[in-house]
Formats: sequence, structure tokens, C-alpha cells
Amino acid sequence: MRRTFRRCGYVKEAHYRDAWPGADGTVHDAVGYAVLRRDWLSGTVTTPKWDD
Repeated sequence: MRRTFRRCGYVKEAHYRDAWPGADGTVHDAVGYAVLRRDWLSGTVTTPKWDD
């Protein structure tokens, strides 16, 4: 799924730790991907600056 997102121009925007509870009580991480409208229209990919 992640590979498909990247091929379509989506960029990893967030990583949510312990975001989803499982049926057995364990918690799982989640990852958020997005594409900016201006990137979609121009055919470019803008990566976030993670060094903040």
C-alpha cells in the first residue's frame, strides 16, 4: 500500500503511535499520507522538512 501511495505522488505526513486499538487489546501505529493540491496540479512532489 505504501509503495502505491509513493508511486502516485503521496508523501508520508504523519506517524501516529499507539493510534488504533486492536480487538485483543493491543495498540497499533498508523501512518498518514497526503498529496498537496498544488503538487497534484503541477505533477511535482514536495517532501516535508523533518528536521525541526
